Amino acid sequence: MVYFIGWSLFLVFFKTYLGFKVVGRENVPKKGAFIFVSNHASYFDPILLGTSLYRSLYYMARENLFAKGLSNWIMRGVHAFPIKRGTGDLGALKQALAILDEGKPLVMFPEGTRATDKSLRPAKPGLGFIAAKAGVPVIPAYIDGSLEALPRSIKTLKRHPVTVYIGEPVVFASGGKLKGKEAYQAMSDEIMRRIAELKDEHVGKAG
Repeated sequence: MVYFIGWSLFLVFFKTYLGFKVVGRENVPKKGAFIFVSNHASYFDPILLGTSLYRSLYYMARENLFAKGLSNWIMRGVHAFPIKRGTGDLGALKQALAILDEGKPLVMFPEGTRATDKSLRPAKPGLGFIAAKAGVPVIPAYIDGSLEALPRSIKTLKRHPVTVYIGEPVVFASGGKLKGKEAYQAMSDEIMRRIAELKDEHVGKAG
């Protein structure tokens, strides 16, 4: 209920205030698990990704957002679960895999944290690890405009067009030559390359 209400309100607000658009929604399966990934430049990115699809998404979020009663209730209501950043949180990884095993979509940001400009940063190996263990498609997206609408340095949302560009699913074949962390990093790197391609195709290399 909390998720649906929030999704409806934010969708109307984003379309009205930000001219919110989604390109490539047909690339998203109507059922089954997948990992939905994108660049990350604004606090609004998780909400923008959520409102870009007609399916309920699940999220990892930093642990301190669950510290207080109301905040914890809201975060749980929008399908978020805590992760201890920078610690290799095995509990959070197991929960992520359990969510995917149940056929539910999971949102991840390969860069790990928000950027300060439009440059794409190297991916962390965690995405590759979860993708390899879950064996589900990874769907890349590029969010254009969220940095201008709500950059890291301010707390007031600006009126600026925002578009989510969604790419085709990526399915990794098993039995590759690389093993362990090296393989996970290579998978994460490939996804960041797909995100960069979306940016170059729709926004331009100078964007």
